[in-house]
Amino acid sequence: MEPGELARLGERLQREHGTLWLHRLKGDPYAALLCDIDEDPGPLRERVRAAGPLWRSGTGAWVTADPATAAALLAHPGIGHVPALPGEAAVTDVRVPDGLGSLCARLLDAVGPEFDLVTAVAEPLAAGALAEVCAIPETDRDRFAEALVACAPAQDAMVCPQRLATTRRLRTGLDELRSLLDGAPPDAPGPATVVVAARTGADLIVRTVLRARFPLSAREAVRTAMAALSDEPPGWVVPLVARTALEVAGARIAAGERLAILPEGGPGAVTAPAHRVPAPFHRALAEAVLAALADRYARLHPVAPVVRRARAPLTRGPARALVRTTTAPTALTTAATAAALGAGTGEAR
Repeated sequence: MEPGELARLGERLQREHGTLWLHRLKGDPYAALLCDIDEDPGPLRERVRAAGPLWRSGTGAWVTADPATAAALLAHPGIGHVPALPGEAAVTDVRVPDGLGSLCARLLDAVGPEFDLVTAVAEPLAAGALAEVCAIPETDRDRFAEALVACAPAQDAMVCPQRLATTRRLRTGLDELRSLLDGAPPDAPGPATVVVAARTGADLIVRTVLRARFPLSAREAVRTAMAALSDEPPGWVVPLVARTALEVAGARIAAGERLAILPEGGPGAVTAPAHRVPAPFHRALAEAVLAALADRYARLHPVAPVVRRARAPLTRGPARALVRTTTAPTALTTAATAAALGAGTGEAR
């Protein structure tokens, strides 16, 4: 990128982000949500709801948190979803590869009793699983994983301008990812699918593990993964665009104007197709991690508050989640302990 082009990009990003803050200061609750500095967005979402079923934010987007209005928008043929990666094919489903348990075991073998769930387990597992699905050569898998980390802000960039350095890394990472996927099989997922599946899958892994209660049975692991998938939406903003001029909920919307749905969690909640379609893959990742953790740890708990990613109002995902573990006793250790206790009480002869 030429210096002049880089300067213009930086100015545009700074201006757009500054405009969000200006509308936040004027009391616009949607703009405040997109600024993403509130740990608890609940009060802002309540203000969005109180503003009406569909209203025009100072950001230019038409916003709703009303389920009936959201359903009407999603069913309207003149409204489409904003793609995470413009120009790329829509997000498709992702095949669950064999060997997830082995991959989890290798990742856990490499960590100590205290580790970061995000960078040590969640992101490498999602990247490893996708590398297997896309038939990425072993020699290129580190580059593949690095490209996915660089592309992580793509979904949030749809609604919140990112920093210049982040935007540059995203563009470079996307170029690298496209290059690596050039040699993938014809049925392999495309760049948009890989980017969304990696980020959303890693976020779900962290949320699932942090809500689990150890020691954990196999049945509880499945229930925990299912609950994490349904209780919190993978995207807290569903960005839409009007393909034609239309009228919904009494509002006249011009072609090309943006809309935003703020979904709630729970079964049946609004979910963008980009998150709904690969959901079985995400769930398989979370279940595999829980099974591997339950097999070797008697206890797992956070040692510090979870740090969220900056400027991430859509995903609200974790950047760091430090946990400490206690190793589960093996059958051999348990038997040895029992024998020692028996000897000490005179029961063993």
